[in-house]
Amino acid sequence: MNEYIREACLAVRAWVDSFDQGGAGMAVVDLVLRDPRHEEPTLGLQLRELVSNELRYVLCTDASARAGGDPVSRDQQYGAKPDAGEELRHAAARLDQLTSISELSSGGVDRGWPVDAATALHEASRVSERLADLVRYATGPVLDKLDHGSVVALPPAGTKDVPNQPALAACHRETAETIAGLLGEVAAKLEDLSGQVSYLQHTPIAVPGASQCDGRTLDTEVVMAWRMLGMVNESRFHIRVFRPSGELPVVVIGDMGDNHSQSITNVVEEVAAVVAAELLAGAAHDSVQWVQVSPPGEFRGPYSESGVIQAVRFEKPYGRPRWRQLTHDELEQLVGGAVRIWHASEYTVASMTERGVPILHPKSNATGGT
Repeated sequence: MNEYIREACLAVRAWVDSFDQGGAGMAVVDLVLRDPRHEEPTLGLQLRELVSNELRYVLCTDASARAGGDPVSRDQQYGAKPDAGEELRHAAARLDQLTSISELSSGGVDRGWPVDAATALHEASRVSERLADLVRYATGPVLDKLDHGSVVALPPAGTKDVPNQPALAACHRETAETIAGLLGEVAAKLEDLSGQVSYLQHTPIAVPGASQCDGRTLDTEVVMAWRMLGMVNESRFHIRVFRPSGELPVVVIGDMGDNHSQSITNVVEEVAAVVAAELLAGAAHDSVQWVQVSPPGEFRGPYSESGVIQAVRFEKPYGRPRWRQLTHDELEQLVGGAVRIWHASEYTVASMTERGVPILHPKSNATGGT
C-alpha cells in the first residue's frame, strides 16, 4: 500500500504542477490523499479553478464511460453538446475500461465470450467513428484558411520551390477525406461484426473432475455482496456452508468471476469474520474449517484449467491466515460429499441468481484481525 500511495501522490503532484498556476485562477478546493494505514504522510494540495475544472471533467468522463453513459461536455452546466474531441475521449475511456489489462488478467472479464466481445467491438466502432469526425474537424478549418490565403504552405526543407497553394490544399483535403472515409468503413465493419457476435452463445465449460452439483451436506448457500471500506467496487463472494456429520462445519468461500473488487486472498480475514457473524451465529475462528476456492479460468499458467483450492487456518481470531493447498478430492472428503466447481466465466452473480441463490448484503461490522 505504501508504494501505491507514494506513486499516486507523485503522479497527482506532477499533474497539478503541469498547469500554469499563475493563470489558473483562484484556489477553490483542497485535494487530500491520505494513506488509510498511516504509513505515508498525507498529501494536501490547493487546486485552482482551471485545475479543478479539468479534474472534474476527467473524473466525470471516466465515471460516465465506466457506467456506459453519454459523453460529458466541459460546459456541462450550460447544456453544451460534446465536441468531437470529447466524444473520442469518452469512447476511448470506455474501450480502455472494457479491455484493461488488470481486468483481463484477473479473470473478471473475458473478451472471448460473445456478449463481452460484442461490447468491446461496439466501443471500438465508436472510437473509429469519432476519429473520422476528428480528422474532418481538425483539418477542415486549416485547409479552408489555406484556400483563402490566411495560411501559406512553405517550401520543403532544402528547396526554394513555393508550393501551388490551391493544389496543395486540394491534395490535403483529399487525403484527409480518404483517411476519414477509411475510418468510417472500419467503424461500420466493427459495428456489423459486433452485431453478429452478439447473436452467438457459448456453451458451458466442463471443469475436469469436478462434480456438477453439491452433495447432501450443503446446508447454506448465498452470494455475499458488499462494498468494503475504502473500495470503489462491490465485492462478491460465493459462500457455501457444509455440515458433515460429526465434523466441524466447512465454509467454502468462492472468489467469483465477476468480483471486480478485492481478491479473496487479500481480505479472507474480513470475509470469514463477516460470514461467521452473519451465517454461523458468531462462531469462533477455530470452530469452523475454512476453504478458499479460486475457479478455473481465473488465473493463467498451471492453474488455468484446475483453479486453486486452499484450506485456510487462522492463527488468531480472524487474523494471521495460513493457506494449505487441497485437491478437489480432498475437499470432497472434507465436506463429506460432492462439491461443485464452476469455470470463472460462469461463476457470476447472474448464474447464481438463476439457480435461486439469494444475495446477502451484510450489515455486520465484523472485521478480521491483524
